[in-house]
Order: sequence, then structure tokens, then C-alpha cells
Amino acid sequence: MRSLGKIRLSAGATAVLGGALLAAGCDVFSAQPVRAVIHGAHHAVRDMDGKLPNYGEPGMVRIFTNDLGWTITLSEGFVVTTAAKIEPCEGEGLPMGLPFGPFPEYFLDRDVNVVDFANIDLDADKYCSLIIEFGRYQGALAAMAEDQPFAVQDLSRLEGTSIYLAGYADKPDGKGGLITRNFGFRSAQTVIKTLDLSMLDDGKPWEIKGDEPGGRNLTVIKTYDDFFTGVDFENVDQAAFEAELPARLAAQTRVISGIQVY
Repeated sequence: MRSLGKIRLSAGATAVLGGALLAAGCDVFSAQPVRAVIHGAHHAVRDMDGKLPNYGEPGMVRIFTNDLGWTITLSEGFVVTTAAKIEPCEGEGLPMGLPFGPFPEYFLDRDVNVVDFANIDLDADKYCSLIIEFGRYQGALAAMAEDQPFAVQDLSRLEGTSIYLAGYADKPDGKGGLITRNFGFRSAQTVIKTLDLSMLDDGKPWEIKGDEPGGRNLTVIKTYDDFFTGVDFENVDQAAFEAELPARLAAQTRVISGIQVY
């Protein structure tokens, strides 16, 4: 192999180089791309004391009462996340990778459990928005994932669907009996939700400094009982309610920094 020889710097050049490195605060050595991971989680709306209610154990139905007095038994429910993008406060948005393909989040899975579904290596910068896309599940797309796709409970129910809620609701009829209504609501609409990160770090933009050894995390949270606020099951219009599902999902989706959901 041919030698390139030795590069020799004069004392003056060495001093200039050293001064430049000191002026940069040694960031040239420490600032590195940092892995940012996005997680999904769900739970019920907090009570008046700010505590999370327990409406059912993992794998079991969720039972709760809405604001109109209907006791709702949610026996099936999911939402599908199909894309994510993060935007610096200045500059273009950056699409995130979904290594496991589309993410079907089942509301009967354990509340507050976090599941990572997207990631990206980010340069040091401040980030102001996280854009989440909820969309139709496509088994063919999931099969193309670079890693093992998320487990699917019922592909026939999931395929082509973005939001699904099923179960029954009952309410006293005033005569000692119950009014009972079964329901099954479905949407195949795409929902784009922009989540604000501009004040997420103690009132400041969510930031990557380039020296976070364990990376940084964001968790996107959905409150499943919020879908049923204001719903009168005795008079609900199926088509009208299904048309509202995308807006209801967007309204009850939020983001926190980290993975500590409590």
C-alpha cells in the first residue's frame, strides 16, 4: 500500500486549529445523531382527582359510563397508526421509519402500556411538531415490514379499517328494566393529527442536544372512552357517528415526552 506520508502542521497552524475546536465547545466530538423513538399508549379519561380509572384488565372488556348515563361495555376496539413525521422548528419535516409496519393498537390491551412503533435518528435541533397518520390497515404492507410485523387478532376485522369500536350499552328504562343497544362502529378514513412539541420540554421545544446516550422518547396517547362522550345510544345515527370518528380520534389524541404514563 502506498504511503501518503506524514502531514506536518506549523506551530501557528496548530494553535489556530486548537482555538477553533475550543470555540466550538468540542461539539464536533460530542454531537451525534440521536435515536428518537415514538410509542403508542391508551387509557381512559382521568377522574376529577387526576387519577387513571381501571375499567378492565388486559384482554378483558372495558366497562364505563358516559356523560349521558349509558353504561358501555367495549368488547372490541382498535386504531391503526400508519405513518409518523417529526418537524424541526425551522426546516422540513422528517418521515420516521415504522420498522414493524402499520401499528394496530387494541384498546383491550393493557392500559398505559407503551409500544414503540416508529423511530428516526435525529440531529441536534429543536423540534416543534409530531405528525401522526391513522389509516387503513393493509396486510400486504405489513408483510413488507423490515422487522416482524405487529401481532394481529382478527385480520378480517382489521383489514381496510382505521378505527373500530364494538360492544353494547345499557341504561335504566325508568321502569325497573334496562334499555340495551348493541353497537359496531367502523371508519376507513385517514386521520392526520399534528401534535405540538413546541412547549413539551418544560415550556420549551422538544430538543435533541446530540449527547443523549439512551436516545429520546415520545408517547402518543389515546383516551378510548372519550369516543362515546355525548352519545345517546337510543337515538344514535350510525352513519353520522361513524363520520365523526376521525374527528373524535384527533380530539382525544395527545403526546407526552418520555414513556412514563401515569
